[in-house]
Amino acid sequence: MATLYLHIGTPKTGTSAIQEFLYSNREILEKQGFCYPEFGYRYTGVHIRRNAHFLVHHQICKPENEAKIRKEENERFYEGLDKIKELTGTFPNVVLSDENVWNGYVRRENFWKVLSDALSERGIDLKVIVYLRSQDLVLESYYSQRVKVKIQMSFQEYLDSEDIDVFKLDYYRQLKEIEQAIGKENIIVRVYEKQQYEGNGNTLISDFLNVLGLELDEKYISPDKVVNTSLYGKALELKRILNGIDGFVTRRKHWLVNYLKIAQEEDERKNGTPAKKFFTYEKRMDFLAKYKEGNEAIAREFLNREDGVLFRDEIIKDYDVVGDYSTEELVLMCGRLLQIQNEAMEKKIEGMSNKLAATQKELDKVKRQLAYERRPLYKKAVSKMRKVLSKKK
Repeated sequence: MATLYLHIGTPKTGTSAIQEFLYSNREILEKQGFCYPEFGYRYTGVHIRRNAHFLVHHQICKPENEAKIRKEENERFYEGLDKIKELTGTFPNVVLSDENVWNGYVRRENFWKVLSDALSERGIDLKVIVYLRSQDLVLESYYSQRVKVKIQMSFQEYLDSEDIDVFKLDYYRQLKEIEQAIGKENIIVRVYEKQQYEGNGNTLISDFLNVLGLELDEKYISPDKVVNTSLYGKALELKRILNGIDGFVTRRKHWLVNYLKIAQEEDERKNGTPAKKFFTYEKRMDFLAKYKEGNEAIAREFLNREDGVLFRDEIIKDYDVVGDYSTEELVLMCGRLLQIQNEAMEKKIEGMSNKLAATQKELDKVKRQLAYERRPLYKKAVSKMRKVLSKKK
């Protein structure tokens, strides 16, 4: 039977980097029997490399449109599965990826059983790949992402809000629910920690390829661009404050975020890497205690680790916590932002001026050419006119 490898996240575990790699290396993967398809489906705010999104897409709509929209989403769900079935006629393995599956599958009743049964009817085995990251680090990373996009609340306010409910941080409970529908043998659990990565190079990408039974080597293309880079330190704090102005809130690439990244890199080169942690040590340990038992169960049941250790990175007791930055520090960074924006504008104006000058040069050339081409005609017309006038005399 053919196999569908469904990578479901979790969020904040390098999913964008994995998707970018798979998308950039589609031809190379196909030669090895693995297809990372692009179905042509388009969703607002969802990159095309997230090719599994059709499984869990849930459009927010008006009540009067609810039935129609849900019907369309359900039709696309099975349409996508039929396309996968067609692909398995050529490729024994199909790979899909979307981090929203981890949180979003609850919108479809009995999602895992429905998906598993539908694939089985099409002669396809289902293997689910999930990466787990220490819950405290997930929240710190996601908080930074949320600030980069739009929120203005502090980290403590964020912890106290309902915003964090979007995450399913009780990993064990989630995995057991999936297990009931598809079986433990069909769930591949990996840990998002560098020291636990397998494969050539011990990177996230080599680890993912290792799951597929492939080895990372020189034949693969390494995408040059960094996907979904983060803000931190003073740049993040400045963005948080400016989120109080509507024009500085965005879900897409924005001039402010781009310029903040430049200022952040300059500040890092000058002053070193700033603190990126938001939990105090005590609050971090209290927070992790809620998931200790479940994490140990995952290590034993899904990774066959008798010691029950899921995450192996050491939690350092003494570290700097992101604190309040002085007004002077933030004003200086804001001033640098203005400089960066001004430099970018001057560069753009210079480029436009050069383009206009080049265009004018082309126009002058055309005028000269036309004048040159018209000269013989002018002389001939003058000569003819003279002859006519001569005859009249």
